[in-house]
Parts: sequence; structure tokens; C-alpha cells
Amino acid sequence: MSRTKIKRLYALFALLIVYLVFFPSPTPEIAVRKHLFFSFHPMKAITKSIHEGTIKNDPRYGDEYEVNDLSQSYFYVKKNALGWRVTSTGSGP
Repeated sequence: MSRTKIKRLYALFALLIVYLVFFPSPTPEIAVRKHLFFSFHPMKAITKSIHEGTIKNDPRYGDEYEVNDLSQSYFYVKKNALGWRVTSTGSGP
């Protein structure tokens, strides 16, 4: 490969990393998994199941999602124009 192609691949990889880290996720489950991953729980982000909670469309926090076997097992996600993001976490609703 030529140097320009390698530089383009590095630039594309860097843009992909920036998008994954800073932009909201396309689904609420991916937003919760991304939050777990960047909260130093990478294995739990991959292996744990995520369930919808009972609270929907809360004007302040958004929708509730639950992850079992965590100290902070309740996650609230809210949708904006770009996608879903975690707004709050806690140990109880």
C-alpha cells in the first residue's frame, strides 16, 4: 500500500473512534452498553442483558433501562436529534 492510502485508513479509523466516543448511539441498548464500557466495565458491557424498565418518556430523565448484577443497575436514556444517550444512572428508580 502507498503512504497516502495508509494515511487515509488512519484518518478513517480516527474518525470512527471519535464518532463512537462522542456521538449518541443509534439505540438505547447500545447507549447503555457504551456507557458501561467507558465506565470501566467492558466485560459487563458485552455479557450482561439489558431490559426495558417501567418508566417511559420521563420529561427530565427519559426512558428507564435495567442491567442486573451491577451496583448501579438503573440507567435512564434520552433521545435527541443525533441518537440516544445515557442521562442518569443509579441504584434505584
